[in-house]
Amino acid sequence: MSINIGNETSKLTIYKDESGRYKIYIKGTETKENGEVQDVFMAKKVQFKNGVEVKNRSVIEVTKGWASCYRIRTDELTEEGKPKYKYFDKYFISEFNLLEEGVDEPVKAKQQVQPKQEDFSFVPTEDDLPF
Repeated sequence: MSINIGNETSKLTIYKDESGRYKIYIKGTETKENGEVQDVFMAKKVQFKNGVEVKNRSVIEVTKGWASCYRIRTDELTEEGKPKYKYFDKYFISEFNLLEEGVDEPVKAKQQVQPKQEDFSFVPTEDDLPF
């Protein structure tokens, strides 16, 4: 699935996390091994001009924007001894119209809930010892 950046139909819902970073979610489909098709969502990083603040879950219409990339330095080195980088894509939005203003609270990352394990530990007493 692709997204039109800068067309009249480029309406996006912007999400802001606890660190102040922006992202959007793009809906796609994925085929499982059994042939069943399910919906999946992919997060894409979004960046605005310096000083632009958008509230969480704001709906905007992009009038000028493009796909770009950014890099993160890794701990590895190249054969020449220079640092290696990982490259990621992002959407840079320079001009937009605010259609619906969002809320001030950031979106909280979904944490997987792990089932609570029973505590099988015990403190041995003299009656439990065989000697």
